[in-house]
Amino acid sequence: SGTTVRAKLQNALDENTIIHWHGLKVDAKNDAHPIYEVAAGAAYDYEFPVPNRAGTYWYHPHPHKLTSKQAYLGLASFFIVEDDEELALQKALDLKLGVTDIPLVIQDKKFDEQGRLLYTPNEAEEVNGYLGDTVLVNLTPRPSFNAATRLYRFRILNGSNARAYRLAFTQGGRPLEYVVIGTDGGLLDRPYPVKETFVSLGERLDVRLDLRGAAVGDAVMLQS
Repeated sequence: SGTTVRAKLQNALDENTIIHWHGLKVDAKNDAHPIYEVAAGAAYDYEFPVPNRAGTYWYHPHPHKLTSKQAYLGLASFFIVEDDEELALQKALDLKLGVTDIPLVIQDKKFDEQGRLLYTPNEAEEVNGYLGDTVLVNLTPRPSFNAATRLYRFRILNGSNARAYRLAFTQGGRPLEYVVIGTDGGLLDRPYPVKETFVSLGERLDVRLDLRGAAVGDAVMLQS
C-alpha cells in the first residue's frame, strides 16, 4: 500500500486483450476499459499508485466480448496488497505467503478425452456463463499438500466463469469450524466463525483454519 506499480502488458495472444485490476482504486487509463484494449502483438504500459488498504485483490482481462473466454483459459490471478495492519497480522499468526498463507484460485473447466481444455459455449452459455465439470485449484486437478498441525490462512478467489461455491472444510465427513477474517475489501472488523460460506463469481474470502487439534495422518478436505 502506498507504492507505485509499473508494469508492461505484452500481448502475445492472437486477439485483443487488456488487464483489469479488480478492486484497486485506479484511474480510467489503468482500469482497462475496453477502449484501451491492446491488439495482438502490441504492448501497454501501466503505472498507478496503490492507495488501497491490505486485501486479496485480483486481475483479469477486460476486452470487449472476450473477458469470460480469456479468464476461463487462464488469464486471472491474485494482486495482494499489504500494509502495516496486514504485516502485524502475519507476524502474530506466524504466516508466510505460499507456505502457511496460501492463495487458492478455484475454477471449473471442461476437458476433451485427450485432456485438452475446452471452451465451447452455446448461445445460452454466452449470456449466462460457461460451467465446467472439473474443478481446479491453482490450475491443478485434485490438488493436495502436507499440512502441519498449526494455523493456516487461505486466500480464496472464485475465478470461475459462472459457478458459485458453498465451501466447507471437512474431516471424516464432519464439517470443521473455520474463521472468515477478510473479504473483497480487506480484513474485517473481527473474526467470524463459520462452518460454511458462499463465494460467488469474482469474490474473495480470507479464512483462517486451525489444525492444531488434528493428528498426524488426518485428512482434511476443502469441499463445495
